[in-house]
Amino acid sequence: MKATILDSRDDVREKCYLCKITLEDYINGLPSTYRDYDIQREIVTNVYLDHLVDTVLSRRHIPPIVLVVEKSQFKQKTTEVQIETFKILDGLQRTFRLQAIRKTIDFCINELDKNEDYLKWNKFKLSRSFSAALKVIESNTDVLRSILTFQKKKSDDALLDSFRKNDQWFEVWTGLSDQDEVRKMLMLNAGHKPVKTRHQLELLFLNLLPILRSGEGKDFKLVREKDISATQFSKRRECGSFHFAHIVTSLLSFYEGKPVAPTTGLIQSIQSNDTGIEEYTDFTSPEFLKDFVAFLVRLDGLLAEQYPGIGVYWMGREISLAGLFGALGSYAIKQAEKRQTVMKRFSDLVKSHPKILDLDQFEAQRNNVDLSKVNIGNVNRAAVFSAVQELLENPNPKKVDWRKHFGTEAK
Repeated sequence: MKATILDSRDDVREKCYLCKITLEDYINGLPSTYRDYDIQREIVTNVYLDHLVDTVLSRRHIPPIVLVVEKSQFKQKTTEVQIETFKILDGLQRTFRLQAIRKTIDFCINELDKNEDYLKWNKFKLSRSFSAALKVIESNTDVLRSILTFQKKKSDDALLDSFRKNDQWFEVWTGLSDQDEVRKMLMLNAGHKPVKTRHQLELLFLNLLPILRSGEGKDFKLVREKDISATQFSKRRECGSFHFAHIVTSLLSFYEGKPVAPTTGLIQSIQSNDTGIEEYTDFTSPEFLKDFVAFLVRLDGLLAEQYPGIGVYWMGREISLAGLFGALGSYAIKQAEKRQTVMKRFSDLVKSHPKILDLDQFEAQRNNVDLSKVNIGNVNRAAVFSAVQELLENPNPKKVDWRKHFGTEAK
């Protein structure tokens, strides 16, 4: 992909080129994996972006798109830059719709009957006839109607020129570290639709992804917030599947020795800390994460067997895992034991005392809490935390009485 340099600036380690690229060259140069960039969120619904087709056809201004390019993937020649491949730091939503518009133009020119006046069709007929085909190219009938209207007034060449002769401004960054990319993405999205707190938390711990994914198999699967929200995940979860944001809060709870919730305050504290995520190095090493995942898989299997249905959902909730690992961490700190030892002790306890967690009663008691008076998430975490602590500290552990831990005992 060829870009014309309009300006440039050096920022210590990194450099930014302000460039212009035709929309045609940009869409043709899109990597097939452009939506897989880990720091990006999912494609979101936005009524303003749905009208981007009219902006493109009239060749009006589209805000600059920000790209990240590895130094080995571009070559500068005086006033031009040749880019081999890139990642989209800001502009994923616009790019997704631009690609859909371009594919719809091809659909109109190559697939539709030139002798048919589709603009006389009502919306229902247009939708019934073309929705399936448009869905394949991730477009819709509103985009199709706008393009058909323009095509009728102008021509096929004019349609194509809305991409071939339409320059778009880009910021092309090189030399950014992984953390620089995360910080810049969050800054660029400030003031936009907020980036989900769990997604921000995932971004801070992206270095864990390759390690965790290396352990994926038939017993362990990782899910991202941009693929499915934590709330929806918990409702549909299958045994062995874990949400990445839950993994992060579990590890933080384990480290702190208390339940940690995914809040903006947590994210700000990590970012403002001088050591940042480096503080958690011992908890993010491949060796520790291997043991951590093995414990999750073993406990998940035990609870799924002991509590069909409920066990799977319990292990899919952030409040359960944060309370559980907060208690395991607290016990390890008090007893000066290795955390791997404490994890094994707890899973052995659950195996040798089937149904000691009494998750059926857990569900009943959490539903008895008066939601108007408390933060239910905090109450759930605290209940799991105190219950697990009690099991670990008692030399003769007994079945958990969730009424006590939820504070719902009869007065």
